[in-house]
Amino acid sequence: MNNSVANRLITIDTINTLGTAITWTGLPIFALHLTGSYIYTGSLYLTGTIAGIITTILSGHFIDKGSSKKIMATAFALNSLVMIMLFSFISVGQFLFLFPIMIISQSLGSFADLCLDVWYRDITEKDKNLDLAKSISKKNTYTMSCKTIGFTLGPLIFSLLNSYAIIMEAITFLISCIITIRMKTSHQIDTQNNNAEWFSIRYLVNIIKDSTLLNFLFTYALGGMIGPVVISLSIYTLESHFEVNDSLISLFWLIGGLGVIISNILLTKSNLLSLSKLTLYLLSLALISGGIIIMGVSSNPIYYIIGFSLMTFGNPIINTLLSAQAFKAIPQNSKAKIMGVMEASSEIGTLLFMAISWLLISYSGIFFTLMIIAFLATIRISIFYSSFFEVILRSDKSVKS
Repeated sequence: MNNSVANRLITIDTINTLGTAITWTGLPIFALHLTGSYIYTGSLYLTGTIAGIITTILSGHFIDKGSSKKIMATAFALNSLVMIMLFSFISVGQFLFLFPIMIISQSLGSFADLCLDVWYRDITEKDKNLDLAKSISKKNTYTMSCKTIGFTLGPLIFSLLNSYAIIMEAITFLISCIITIRMKTSHQIDTQNNNAEWFSIRYLVNIIKDSTLLNFLFTYALGGMIGPVVISLSIYTLESHFEVNDSLISLFWLIGGLGVIISNILLTKSNLLSLSKLTLYLLSLALISGGIIIMGVSSNPIYYIIGFSLMTFGNPIINTLLSAQAFKAIPQNSKAKIMGVMEASSEIGTLLFMAISWLLISYSGIFFTLMIIAFLATIRISIFYSSFFEVILRSDKSVKS
């Protein structure tokens, strides 16, 4: 039963991700043609980050306490209506509402995504026939495939359909809502602690007091400072420094997406995650930190893209283990609340370090900026695997004694 529900959740996530990815890359470019404002267009790329910070922190209580099925169905239905509203405003030339409506849409999307992730991870963790880390990799394979397709097709679809492309995302939300409603099972994380506060600083205090959860929190925050920032800087580097054409930019996106997809397939189908933690640590360092260093020292765009492909190939290893281990470490009645805080820390990390990285690249250059990011990646990997090294050291001492 759990495997059937997990597959249904993957189907919902796949449909939802495809529609969102098309809009994420297509709408800002379409908005540029409508408004002629680069600032307003660029701000649309931040709607997901802003909505993620607000929603993931505040929605955790409702996800833990409520029915996952009802929450997801409601969020998808409301988001479908919001996208129809957005289409209506654009059709009559009211572009002022574009940004606030996208904040609302992204907030509903973050709400549904967190709820789906908690539901999916909870049932796979409890199923003895399923491995949580491999199940997360399986889900990420489909999600990243849809993102790669959607990111690539988004600008093309909006150039062909104009504002009618927004109706496509409204339809994907509606389909996701219908599939969710038709599911014959429901889910609820916390069925006992009925007097829990809807939000309290004590959830953050609980993380700080637990050294393992605190390590995971730092790992999430540093992750937000690395992946999204490297992607943002890379577009600037390829266009301004290497002066590449559009085909190489497309190749950059394609290779990055394929790297993540192939890596997740290997993690799902092989026993790679069963290797010793020391081996995984060194492998993560070589691929992620090594890939960023190669990007920094590259003298031509091909070497730069090769370094990027190594980084994207290595990221799923630590990200999958992090998602699985963090979820297992969180108390049962606080899964969504603490997961929300951790994911919000990643979004905050992106928002803060994005500005810092642009200052660094402006005053210190590409090499220095990427070396700092490589150093942060090394710290992130070391923090995450530190608990495993403590276990190894204790084992060595017990053997010697």
